[in-house]
Amino acid sequence: MQGPSKWAVLFICDTMRWNGVMLMAEIISLTQLKQQKQLQVHIARNCNFDQPDEIDALIVEGSLRVKNHTEFLAYLHHLYEQELTPREVFYDVFYLQPRQFARRYGLDWWRCVQYAVTFLTILKENERDEYVTFLYR
Repeated sequence: MQGPSKWAVLFICDTMRWNGVMLMAEIISLTQLKQQKQLQVHIARNCNFDQPDEIDALIVEGSLRVKNHTEFLAYLHHLYEQELTPREVFYDVFYLQPRQFARRYGLDWWRCVQYAVTFLTILKENERDEYVTFLYR
């Protein structure tokens, strides 16, 4: 009786290796999703104008900032088309609870948090006094 061919063994090994890679990618994705969910809960609970230092910490850390400024500008344009004032929307994203925000504006709260962090980062770098006024009203 002859065993599996060399090619069959290589195929099985490659498949097992690929499945291992896919499994590892799924584990990393699940870990990232869990961390993102924890961050969302933290922001919803702690990043508000009663605790402006928490918002400032998000700005200093910089991980939520939208890297693509074209995307950020497109979002600003979208807000203007909806006849919404970006400054007001970015204020309310930290002032209102996520569900209240979504009901009021019909926008995705999490995406808007990311755009608000980008907005505040730009404000902090270019208009420091306005940034302080925005956070510490």
